[in-house]
Amino acid sequence: MSSISLFGSLSNVQSTTLTNASTQAPSQATTSTAATTTSQEDTVKLSETAQAKMLYKQGQSVSIIASTLGTTAKEINNDLGITLEKEIAQTLQSTLKG
Repeated sequence: MSSISLFGSLSNVQSTTLTNASTQAPSQATTSTAATTTSQEDTVKLSETAQAKMLYKQGQSVSIIASTLGTTAKEINNDLGITLEKEIAQTLQSTLKG
């Protein structure tokens, strides 16, 4: 199963801390500055279903999603709640409107 990671930035917190550190005693400022220069990343691991839903909302096709996640189109259809009957009904509606 593959995963998608989301990364956050703490730049606003770091700049505030650095500003506050400049008004402190030199030994305290050095400690605060050193602590804020280390990069921290927030990581979220999404389930296959959540990844499939996210990619589908972004406009990816079921076959592309299946290929990306290393699974079958049938499994992605199940994850998305897509049934053959729904697809046929949507195709018929769009054909009749067009």
